[in-house]
Amino acid sequence: MNELHISRRIYTKDKLDSLFEVQETPKESLLTRLRKQCFCSKRRMWKFFTSFFPIIKIVKGYKKDYILGDLIAGLTVSFMHLPQGLAFSVLAGLPAVFGLYTTFFPLLFYTFFGTSPYVAFATNAVIALIVQKIVLSEAVLFKSALPDSAFNTTVFINMSDINNNSLNLVISEYDIIANKASTAMAASLLVGIILTTLGLLRLGFLLTYMSESFIGGFTTAAGIHIVSSQVPKMFGIEVSAHTGAGKLVKMYIELFSNLEKTVVSDVVITVICIAVILVVKVCVNDRFKKRMKIPIPIDLIVVVVSTLISHFAKFEENLGVDVIGDIPSGFRPPAVPSLDIAPRILVDCFVMAILTLMLTISLAKLTAKTHNQRINDNQEMVAYGLTNILSSFFSCFPQSATPSRTMLDSDLGAETTLNSIPTIVFMLLVILWIGQLFHSLPMSVLAAMITVAMKNLILQFGDLPKIWRINKLDFFIWIISCFVSVLVNLDYGIIAGIAFSITSVVIQHQVSSGILIGQAGNENLFLDFEKRKNVRDHESIKIFRFQAPLYFANAGQFKTQINRKVIDPMKLKKISKNKTDAMEMGNGQSNGNSKLSEDIENGIDSKNLVQSTIHYIILDCQMISHIDLSGISMLSQVIKEYKSVEIEIFLTNCSSAFLDTLTSAGVFENFPSESVFYDISDALHFIQKSKESERAEA
Repeated sequence: MNELHISRRIYTKDKLDSLFEVQETPKESLLTRLRKQCFCSKRRMWKFFTSFFPIIKIVKGYKKDYILGDLIAGLTVSFMHLPQGLAFSVLAGLPAVFGLYTTFFPLLFYTFFGTSPYVAFATNAVIALIVQKIVLSEAVLFKSALPDSAFNTTVFINMSDINNNSLNLVISEYDIIANKASTAMAASLLVGIILTTLGLLRLGFLLTYMSESFIGGFTTAAGIHIVSSQVPKMFGIEVSAHTGAGKLVKMYIELFSNLEKTVVSDVVITVICIAVILVVKVCVNDRFKKRMKIPIPIDLIVVVVSTLISHFAKFEENLGVDVIGDIPSGFRPPAVPSLDIAPRILVDCFVMAILTLMLTISLAKLTAKTHNQRINDNQEMVAYGLTNILSSFFSCFPQSATPSRTMLDSDLGAETTLNSIPTIVFMLLVILWIGQLFHSLPMSVLAAMITVAMKNLILQFGDLPKIWRINKLDFFIWIISCFVSVLVNLDYGIIAGIAFSITSVVIQHQVSSGILIGQAGNENLFLDFEKRKNVRDHESIKIFRFQAPLYFANAGQFKTQINRKVIDPMKLKKISKNKTDAMEMGNGQSNGNSKLSEDIENGIDSKNLVQSTIHYIILDCQMISHIDLSGISMLSQVIKEYKSVEIEIFLTNCSSAFLDTLTSAGVFENFPSESVFYDISDALHFIQKSKESERAEA
């Protein structure tokens, strides 16, 4: 059996401070610190530019060995970018070509500013869903502001003419698309500004308010919303654009009331595509992942094959299948996004910014850990912001990392951020020439692809039994975040989830329990006395540990716990007084028994109360990381009450911050600092020595 023998002196707070003095760090004025930071040198300039533009350092240190890994990863992922870009653009409520723009430009800009070689920063389903909410809401407002006569004429205008100031016609279809595009661009600009600000101000700590259970519940709800938004396309039924609280419920009510309008061809196409994609992804790609160097690009294959079949079989004319329509070739001219609608969409943009940061940083850290690499968190935040800002001038909607494409980059062994160059070239060819070939692509195929892409999000329901076993409050955070988001709306779900997450912290502290600690045999090991076997209690000594910070929310709980677990000094004083009064009146026996019966009914150990066998309480403060004025007041009151019944309290395992707060509050003016020990063993040795001295004197 391995043994550990430790020999050292007994340390009180005063002895520890005298032998190991706290070094005082000289304080510098703000002006002095600013002067030290304000200097210029070649090294400093190089560090600034390479941190702000990581691509400089990447290009300088690029090796020939990196080419193959970057080329394979870039080409393979591009086969996923194309179909998902088209699908998520439709999900965002925009024409499909915007998904191509939102793939090309963000990948290009992130290559300059990003530090993770694996992050595929482009279209994202969750972000696209929130974009859909914004553009549909603004489209409804836009339609309500137009006269009815504006909708009497149908004119087809090339997408490249949008934002052309020379057009003065009032045409419904053109204006609505232009309004949606303008809204999406403004959202991208606002999201970018928010992210850049958070990065420059180092405000990433905001993510701490989003617990994993909240993220799980919210993303599951987002998956349900995304799949639900595609259900009408699967049935070939047009439904109204519902917004606000309960929009999902309203949509399903309208859908079920119009089931007789179902286009059977769309349903058949959807079922076949979902079955094929699932079989290949689950039974082939996932199952033989380790054996396959490159997964089968089933999404691209389905898009190409279904487009060819639809074109030659003339699905649109013969079967009434809704197709994606014209995809204009070339780029739209750059335009400055209008921020007139900023007050109305600012909250949603802040939500998208936080979600972008949360989703992308988590993926970047996960892949970096897998490959034993480092990423610059602050530069990543700035990169996400600048990418959104610059992309907003090129008809892009807000972007984020996509889990499937990011993890594929990681699995394929991408070496640097330059792996996006093959993807950028591929997307350039699609936008300039290839994109217009997808005119006959059925919308139900994109709906099927989006539905399958949400598989992992929906399957998070399977985590609920595990979450319930681990932590009940986390379970309810998950449930509230998910069901409020589904039944009401995503923005309400975010508010409810974060609010309950914060509330759960307060609840956990308010119901925090104190425990009695005992010594494991004769070893210097202290464990839970009530739950552990072979743990002994000490005669006349109780060791109490409060398992939470001590502040206004649980100060009363602290007193209740120590009184219940150890002894209630006020009841002890009252019993002692009653017994004394009864004995003086000559009938102490009967009154004493009456009082004891009352204490037994209240669950109090009457024998210990009357005989007062407890003389010392060691308060283990190792889990009290913080104490405020209410906590200090309650601690002082507890010490005073126990002192009134001749029970002495010792503090152990106190953090420096805890002791500094007590010193600043003047606690040691009434409570001796000699009663503060380094740990439990010091206090026990001191008490044992004191007992031996008392017995020797007696």
